[in-house]
Amino acid sequence: MTKESGATPGWQISGLDFPTFRMSLLSRVMDRATIRHLSESFGLSYAQWRVVARLGEAPDGATVGQLAEQAWVDRAEVSRAASTLEGRGLLQRKENGQDKRAPLLALSEQGWALYRRVVKDRADFHRKLIEHLDSGELQAFERVIEKLRQALAAASSEDASHEPR
Repeated sequence: MTKESGATPGWQISGLDFPTFRMSLLSRVMDRATIRHLSESFGLSYAQWRVVARLGEAPDGATVGQLAEQAWVDRAEVSRAASTLEGRGLLQRKENGQDKRAPLLALSEQGWALYRRVVKDRADFHRKLIEHLDSGELQAFERVIEKLRQALAAASSEDASHEPR
């Protein structure tokens, strides 16, 4: 394998010359940059940011299970992150009137302030990534992403139907 000048390491692997493979690599690079930036700028792990971000979309709060489902991670990861955030005063637990066993997690005032700062920061990051795309390219990109999302959803439901019960 030859390395093009300026190419991203690992960008090409024989037998995996697919744009979806390169998209997964880009996602990993973005994740690494995000993880580093969240830690250095806000003192947050990626798992903690996922919890804060999802709670920012749930002003009345959400359970650990709901957050895990929305963030596509396991409940244990959400629970650990929530405990750390609670210890930092960024979230609070509230009684869940629908299920006493599953308290609602909600951002505290300090958590809301952090959420707003990080959302602005992350929006700036993503705007910079796409600023060189024209409106037609952005629309085409959105259509492609949606088609891939649908294909993955179909593959996931197909996989689930073949799991032993």
